[in-house]
Amino acid sequence: MRRFLLSVAALLLALFWGQAQTVRSIAVSDGESYTDHISLAEDSRDMDVMVKFIFDEKKNTLTVSVLSYRSLFVFREAVPYRGVVRCHRLHPDRLPYVAQAEEGSSFTLSKELRKSLPRPHRKYVFNRWVECDGLQSIPMEYKMVNDYIEQTFDILSKRTTVSVTLRDLYILECKNKKSGSYEILKGKDLDTQYLIRIVRNPCLDLDKEIAAARQMADEAKQAFEGLRASYPGGTVPSQEALNLLIKTRQVLQTQFPPRKGGALCSDLRDATDRYNGYADSIATFTCKVVSPDEGVIAEARPLDVKMVYSQARQLDKSVARWLVSKDELERHDLVTQCEEIIEDMAPVLKRATVTTAEEKKALTVYRQAEEYFRKTCKK
Repeated sequence: MRRFLLSVAALLLALFWGQAQTVRSIAVSDGESYTDHISLAEDSRDMDVMVKFIFDEKKNTLTVSVLSYRSLFVFREAVPYRGVVRCHRLHPDRLPYVAQAEEGSSFTLSKELRKSLPRPHRKYVFNRWVECDGLQSIPMEYKMVNDYIEQTFDILSKRTTVSVTLRDLYILECKNKKSGSYEILKGKDLDTQYLIRIVRNPCLDLDKEIAAARQMADEAKQAFEGLRASYPGGTVPSQEALNLLIKTRQVLQTQFPPRKGGALCSDLRDATDRYNGYADSIATFTCKVVSPDEGVIAEARPLDVKMVYSQARQLDKSVARWLVSKDELERHDLVTQCEEIIEDMAPVLKRATVTTAEEKKALTVYRQAEEYFRKTCKK
């Protein structure tokens, strides 16, 4: 019989305090809060409350606020009814924490609220207004009468998923301002769980790293433009001059080696990709050897398969960088580089004898890269 009565009591409590738990999945980021609206009573719009979640990434905190047209009251800890209520009055001095109230204030539970609570009242426990996972409450001062309810939490271990469950919330009404008499009119167990995805900025606190990466990209660009300016026609008069170019290029390659990309921060990733684009341009920069007397290109035969593959790769890399770059000057430079490669390769391929399967394959790969560039890139 006792079990039966307890089951009935639990059922009646569920019917009043909101039935099954409501679960909502939400997301917040720094500058993008989340707001929800909850009704405490279907027959009265002034019983609606607004719930707001605010994420501060620099402080690594989440603030939960509840706002209403009416004065609000909550229990900051779970509190037994018989420990704080005497003769239908709630006594702030009996709470297990300090809650500020004007001297002489009184707080009476309305008849409607008392009827809604399961009997026996002495065994009932008021719920803490907010429960959480992955969060740590920051200490603050509490008041009995509130224009709004607020609690700020530290996010443990900089987690990206946490949960907040809202429980008991009560509406207050001032019956006599002079005497400080308040009535706790209505209460509701919101029993709403928010599964919160915290969207963090991967570039936070990386200002120095981003600035350094951008400076490196500018230096690589300056080095490449200086190298290209030293050979404006893309030619050298002798093999000795070409050897000097190769040594200069090797020095610059040592100064500007490829850097690992793929950073989560888009600003850092873009700067690194831009740097690698110029580093690749330095590594593949070459010139024709032109005899000053005969004005002809001295080329080795048969076809240099490795060189052809290298130029094809450079075309593909430049096109890939062109597609993602937002810098118009950089895009213009990439197109110019590709055009110069094609111009340099034209006489090489024209005079080369392509006989082996490997040479034919290399030529096909290069032609495909050239065609892809022509279809994709424009200055």
